Amino acid sequence: MTQATEHIGLVSLGLYLPAGREGAAALAPRTGLSLAELGDLGIEARCRPAPGDQPVGMAAAAARQALERGQTAPEAVDVVIWTGEEYKDYIAQTASIRLQEEIGCGRAWAFDLVGQGTTPILGLRVARDLMLGDQSINTVLLAGGTRNQDLVDPANPDTRFLLAYGASGAAALLQRGHSANWLLSATLSSEPGLADEVYVPGGGTEIPFTPDNLDGPLRFFQVQHPPVVQAYLAQQFPQRLAQEVRRNLNGRPLDYLALRHLPPAARQRVLAELGLDEAQSQPLYKLGHHGGNDALISLELGLARGAVKEGARVVLASGGIGFTYAAAAVQWGPIRSEE
Repeated sequence: MTQATEHIGLVSLGLYLPAGREGAAALAPRTGLSLAELGDLGIEARCRPAPGDQPVGMAAAAARQALERGQTAPEAVDVVIWTGEEYKDYIAQTASIRLQEEIGCGRAWAFDLVGQGTTPILGLRVARDLMLGDQSINTVLLAGGTRNQDLVDPANPDTRFLLAYGASGAAALLQRGHSANWLLSATLSSEPGLADEVYVPGGGTEIPFTPDNLDGPLRFFQVQHPPVVQAYLAQQFPQRLAQEVRRNLNGRPLDYLALRHLPPAARQRVLAELGLDEAQSQPLYKLGHHGGNDALISLELGLARGAVKEGARVVLASGGIGFTYAAAAVQWGPIRSEE
C-alpha cells in the first residue's frame, strides 16, 4: 500500500443555505430582547427556511453540489452517512437512505449518525475509520440538514442561547488516496453530567404527543436547570472547545479555525486561548447557528475569502447540547511527497 492510499482526503464541500433571512430587528419583538442583547448572542440575522426547505432536501442539495465540485458520479459513492440533526422530515426516518435515493447513490449503503452539534465532525472520524479499516470502501459522502429553529420558542428566556438557530444543508465528500486536504485527526468528547439539561420533552416515549399537548410548550426545547446551563455555557463550554482543538494540533501552529457559531464574548475567549486573531476564523453572525453544519459553513466561507491557503493547518471545531465536543484537523491543499 502506498502512502497516498493510506490517507483520506477531503475532496469537496457542498452547501445549501435558504434564500430567506430573518434579521435581528424582525426577531427582537418575538423575544423581548433589544437589538443590543441579540447582538450579545451573536445574532445579526439567521437563515429562515421556506416551507419546502426540509432537512433531507437541503442535505440533498448540498450533496449534489459536493459531488459536482468533486467531479464524482453518485454511483461511485460507497457509503452515505447522514450527519444532520436528529429532528428531520419525519420521526424515526432513516434519512441517509432517503438521501441516498434522492441523489442516486444506488450502489452505496447508508446509515444515520446522531451527535447533536458535532455530527459532521463525528462523520469525518467514522468515514476515515471505515476507509482505513475496509479496503472495499473508497468514497464516502457525508450530508445533513438542520432546521432546529422550529424547536425554539423565541419567548422562552431559558433557551435564548438557542435563538441563533438557522437552517441549512451541508455535505463533504471524502476519498481514499486523494492527494489534497488530508484528514489528519478527529477527536470527540462529552460531558455526561449534563445529559438531561436541554431537550424537547414532547414526542418521545416518556411524553407522547396527544391532541391536548401537541400545540403546547412540550414541542420546544426546555432547560431543566437554567442557572446551571447558563454558568456552563459562559465558562466551561468555550474552554472545552479550545481544549478539543488543541488535541488535534500536536504542537503545530493553527492557521484557520472553522468554529461553530458562538456569541462574540465566547468566540473571543476561544480565539484568545488558541492565540488566534479574527482573520483566522469566520464568524456566523449574519447566518445564524446550524448545529454541526457550522464548521463546514465556516470552512466554506474561509475558502471563499482566501483565509484558507494551500498548506494551511485547518481545524474544524464544534460543540452541542448534551454536552458534546468534536474537532478535526485537515492539512489543506495538495500534499507534497515529503509530507
